[in-house]
Amino acid sequence: MLQQLIVQHFALVDFLHLDFNRNMTAISGETGAGKSILLDALGLALGDRAESGCVRQGADKADIHAVFDLHKLPAVKDYLASKHLASAEDPDTCILRRMVNQDGRSRGYVNGKPVNIATLKLLGQQLINIHGQHEHQHLLARDSHLKLLDAYGSHQKSLATVSELSQQWHELARQAKELTGDQQLSEAERQLLQYQVDELETLELVEGQLEQLEQEHKQLAKADQLLQAVGAVLPDNDSNADPKASLQRWQQELQEFADYSPQITNAIELLASAAIQVEESQYELQSFMQGFDQDPGRLAAIESRLDQVYSVARKHKVQPTLLLQHLQTLQAQLQRNENQEADLLAIAEQQQLITKTYTKAAETLSQQRQTTAEQLQGAVAEQLAQLGMPHCRLQFAISSKTATELHPKGLDDVEMLIQTNPGQAAKPLAKIASGGELSRISLAIQVVIASTSITPCLIFDEVDVGIGGATAEIVGRLLAQLGQHCQLLCITHLPQVASQAQHHLQVSKHSQDKVTHTQVVPLSDNQRIQEIARMLGGVTLTEQTLAHAKEMLGSSAVH
Repeated sequence: MLQQLIVQHFALVDFLHLDFNRNMTAISGETGAGKSILLDALGLALGDRAESGCVRQGADKADIHAVFDLHKLPAVKDYLASKHLASAEDPDTCILRRMVNQDGRSRGYVNGKPVNIATLKLLGQQLINIHGQHEHQHLLARDSHLKLLDAYGSHQKSLATVSELSQQWHELARQAKELTGDQQLSEAERQLLQYQVDELETLELVEGQLEQLEQEHKQLAKADQLLQAVGAVLPDNDSNADPKASLQRWQQELQEFADYSPQITNAIELLASAAIQVEESQYELQSFMQGFDQDPGRLAAIESRLDQVYSVARKHKVQPTLLLQHLQTLQAQLQRNENQEADLLAIAEQQQLITKTYTKAAETLSQQRQTTAEQLQGAVAEQLAQLGMPHCRLQFAISSKTATELHPKGLDDVEMLIQTNPGQAAKPLAKIASGGELSRISLAIQVVIASTSITPCLIFDEVDVGIGGATAEIVGRLLAQLGQHCQLLCITHLPQVASQAQHHLQVSKHSQDKVTHTQVVPLSDNQRIQEIARMLGGVTLTEQTLAHAKEMLGSSAVH
């Protein structure tokens, strides 16, 4: 349950510290006093979106704490422990904190530890269930009807199974689409691909072979000029023609003068190095001359081989050096095409198995929905009878989906219909219910849903709008009964509802020195009489109004 709410520098609130009680608490105040500020502040602590305008003028930031008792929420305690967010001092307490700067940026904390806003929202959904004053508008959206039915019937486990099977089926469909690329190869295209692969494989290319052949072709094509050039730089039997001998002789002639100058010493070293380089170059050229085979037949064979490779490269419109890579690409494409049929068959078999399991699970979910629909229809009818609509009947029209693909929410389309008078056909809410009827229908559904909620704290935000007279008193009693089973906070403008609460908070707005403040205070018994009288009688409180207020408080069933 919600134990405390501490608000600093939020909207019109300078500082607010509220302690909350169990059972039903009414929250009232004049229009514009700021009742919504209380919910807005709590919403921020629960992970709602923050805006820059929420910070009180003149303050740097808004700071909101919401303190919850977790004694009856073992799942929340386990979650906090698993995320290392539990309070070491008191694991049965959870403190949600939200700080919002002037620029709208915010930070969230759980028990003093920083968390992202998604974590606050996840925790908030397990701690508080808020029923807003515009909840009845959601009933007009057909998409909400299936959610409502599943929530009341606690179909989460069955729905999760169906959704998981649907996800698996659609993933396989995606894989099949990826395999075919939305288009399988025709037989003619497959034959052409096979021909291209065969043609390239006939070349028997290996890595680096083309570059080696081109290099050898250059040598053989210029063999005469090459041999003549190499022979011209090699020494003959005349030692004077040997550059190495000349370098060595110069080195010897300078050696006796080495001590006369560092430059001479350096020159001698360079001559020695040059002689070594010349000797090594001569060795390389001699090795080339000895190993070179000037074979015209080899040249013709290489030219024929290169012509074959170049011709195939032109045909395939790729560079000759990329032929091997092109072959590997075509081979992979051919392999994929050859395996495609087998892969698609395997995928189809898996989809058939999943479809069979899905159909069984979805049919089970459909049966659960049928049973839940009957239970919910009956429960809502009881509440509608108390709300002055004894002939109103709620119906859930459940039909099968027409789509062939496996839907994550099962086989059912659900639409909520209403019959307001006997003898009339049930029709969609938007076509038959008036504004007042829709409010009471929505309230009846919310009371029924809330009575089965596992959330320990429920907030009703002016759900009694559009209701008055005797019906308003019945609404108050219904909410008070609901408050016997959980913590209930009810923002209301009806004295018939507020008088049924065990506790009462009053929201008021005050201006001083051109500064406006909103404050919330708990009311004593005498103050409650004044507030109920105000809600009954308007500006001037007469003795009759005060007596009526006292009578309403005294006759409350829960007092």
